[in-house]
Amino acid sequence: MPYTHKAFFLKKNTNSTKIKMFTKSIYTFIISFLAIQSIAQNVNLTGKVTDNANAPLEYVTVSIQEPGTYAELFAGITDSTGVFSIEVTPGDYILYLESFGGSKYEQPISITQTMSVGNIKLGENSVVALEGANIVGTNQTYKMELDKKVYDLSQDALAKGASMSDALQNVPSVQVDGEGNVSLRGNENVRILIDGKPSSMVGISDPATALQNLPADAVQRIEIVTNPSARYEAEGTAGIINIILKKGKLQGMNGSVSVFGGIPETAGASATINYRTGKWNLFTTLGYRYQEREGENKSNTTRFDSNGTARYENMIGESNRINNGYNINLGTEYYLDDRNTFTVSGNYRDGKNENISSIAYNMFDSNFSPTGNSIRTENEEEDDYSGEINFNFKHEFNEPGHEFTVDARASYSKETEDAFLREIGDAVNSTERSFSYERQRRVLISADYIYPFGEKGRFELGARGEMEGTLTNFSVDSLGTEGWISKPDFSNNTDYLQNVYAAYAQYGNAFGKFSFFAGLRMENSDITVNSILNQSKTKKNYVDFFPSLFLNYQFESEDQLQLSYSRRIRRPRGWDLIPFTSYSNNRIIFMGNPDLDPQYTDSYELSYITKIGKLMLTPNVYYSNTTDNIQRYQSTLDDMSLVTRPVNVGTEQRYGGDLTFTYRPWKWWNIMGNVNVFGYKTDGEITDTRTNPDTGETITRITSFDGEGTSWFGRLSSTFTLPASFSAQIAGNYRGGQKTAQMDRKANYSVDLSLSKDLFNDRATITFNVRDVFDTRGFEVDSWGEDFVVSSENRWGVRTFNLNFTYRFNQSKRDQRRQDRQGGMEDEMGGEM
Repeated sequence: MPYTHKAFFLKKNTNSTKIKMFTKSIYTFIISFLAIQSIAQNVNLTGKVTDNANAPLEYVTVSIQEPGTYAELFAGITDSTGVFSIEVTPGDYILYLESFGGSKYEQPISITQTMSVGNIKLGENSVVALEGANIVGTNQTYKMELDKKVYDLSQDALAKGASMSDALQNVPSVQVDGEGNVSLRGNENVRILIDGKPSSMVGISDPATALQNLPADAVQRIEIVTNPSARYEAEGTAGIINIILKKGKLQGMNGSVSVFGGIPETAGASATINYRTGKWNLFTTLGYRYQEREGENKSNTTRFDSNGTARYENMIGESNRINNGYNINLGTEYYLDDRNTFTVSGNYRDGKNENISSIAYNMFDSNFSPTGNSIRTENEEEDDYSGEINFNFKHEFNEPGHEFTVDARASYSKETEDAFLREIGDAVNSTERSFSYERQRRVLISADYIYPFGEKGRFELGARGEMEGTLTNFSVDSLGTEGWISKPDFSNNTDYLQNVYAAYAQYGNAFGKFSFFAGLRMENSDITVNSILNQSKTKKNYVDFFPSLFLNYQFESEDQLQLSYSRRIRRPRGWDLIPFTSYSNNRIIFMGNPDLDPQYTDSYELSYITKIGKLMLTPNVYYSNTTDNIQRYQSTLDDMSLVTRPVNVGTEQRYGGDLTFTYRPWKWWNIMGNVNVFGYKTDGEITDTRTNPDTGETITRITSFDGEGTSWFGRLSSTFTLPASFSAQIAGNYRGGQKTAQMDRKANYSVDLSLSKDLFNDRATITFNVRDVFDTRGFEVDSWGEDFVVSSENRWGVRTFNLNFTYRFNQSKRDQRRQDRQGGMEDEMGGEM
């Protein structure tokens, strides 16, 4: 297999630009200087580059490199006829070619005199795949494939020293709000996987906190699947975000070590170490991260009593969230022979987090006259850890592409939270404490079989079983004159059991330039919610079928067009079903709903990939229809506290267009952008009843969820290769406002900046980045109901400054990129993915 190398037009740091600007390392500079001085001894190397149809290829990078170090000594580029001519010094070199589309050619060459290498063919695109054609990418930060988008986090300078939550904000089509909640194309019902499978590394009930504890340096790449096929699990109506961890592939002992620090207080280190020899490959990733995250929020609330009389409340809150944790990932691959491979790996994550917050309340009557004030403080400590072990066996038959794999995964997670709450004011003097305990066990076993037949046909068959149990215990006590007194209205003890058994089959083939892939997945969901406190049990058992269809056509121009369909499900999770899950702010509470049912989504997508000169475009048009739509419903309790809970309400339609593009106007400037414009329409209503605390009568209230609107978000990133081995990156994000039946979220924007420099002959990199340059990353929300109106501003984090240093031992940046790409190809069909 040829060595991989970053494209001349698409990489952040290229040796060719260093020669052009005379800023190469001293060794390379001396060679270039001697070459100039002895120009009379130089010879010409010529050749022509064409595609598979013998059409000339323009802008192909031609690089003459030193064997062993791969330092670029001479460089050129093909003209409009595909011809190149380079003046070189006689010697033994590596001839390396790379097209703008990403196709590569690498060959040792001995040059003794003026010579021609003749005609070299580079295929601009790979053969049409059954689930969609690949546009073979380079080792650039982002590439597009028809069945998924791939974002190479290891090459994103803005992710150095960042948390996984921060790094996801750089990924096209992904948004992370001020509280760390992840959404895809504006939809929060996204399935997050680790290495293609559900994992305890993303937490039990709070993925936002788990992602803030996971260092981005432990992650290789992120795959975005917006319309998954029947091979994937059906959970997640918005799609799948698959986080691929780093794994070593190079021979011998090699790896990298990173240390970082920043303001506000951030510090940590990570290491990726790999040892490969003979039939064994050992790999490990270690990471430690400490971070203090400052937040602030404020709101103005108007509540109306049963007579319509208003009372007002002003709230100002501050918080300091401390995340302190480490993670270990250790694994080994054993190559029994050329056709059988065993992989065993495990990971352990431990976090000790603390949340210190204060909320100041000011109350007013209907005439805005002060009626009281108070300050509520909370000191919460959280311990969470998880352990996981994975096993994989892969057998490859004699026929290429004919394979059988078995995967097994078992995990255990536990989270405990202890909070001490104090409120002092004109009319209140209370002391409370809350305790939360969550424990989760999960076992997953799957088997997949792929059988190729004919020239382009393929049949897939698989089965999967996932057994999951989550125990949740939440209690609140109030300190009275006789000691601690339990508040049973805010307590629960729930055992949530979910078993999902699945099987799927897929068949695909190709005829000329047309290919298709059709599949059907069956999932049996067996769910039991056992409320231990009130000795009640809720059982849900349902069988669902999830078809998928992909139709693909490749034009003569090599452009690709694909139409896809899939059906998805969103099952209520444990925290959606248990009665109470939060108590930090006793005026605004989140409560689960034991009667919540799953929602179903039919999703359609039309995708196109085209390349126009130096511009690569990937427009997508999509539409989805959801039934039994899960919405967040806000209402007031008898004590006028606001409560938010999930409910099933009617239907929702979503439609929109997504455009991703990459453009390199010059070899030192690369631009990447993503724009998503979407609309939504909801239909449905909910009937709610409550008791009037003054009269005791029952009040019936009907809330309509009918509504429609549009919104958009976009990201534009520019990367610059600068003199003296420097590179810079600047990225801007904009998220348009969005309005639902009970909420109006305002637009917001942010800007990030990064500057990096390669050191020690490309074996080290130092990076400085600023996240949220203008300190604008926050959000404003207005919400309302029949008897309340709330206007709030929230910021979960402030502007940050980070400095990161990475050193690679026994590998250069080129080796690391080659390893990354080989690992990507080997992981392509692994696990769920």
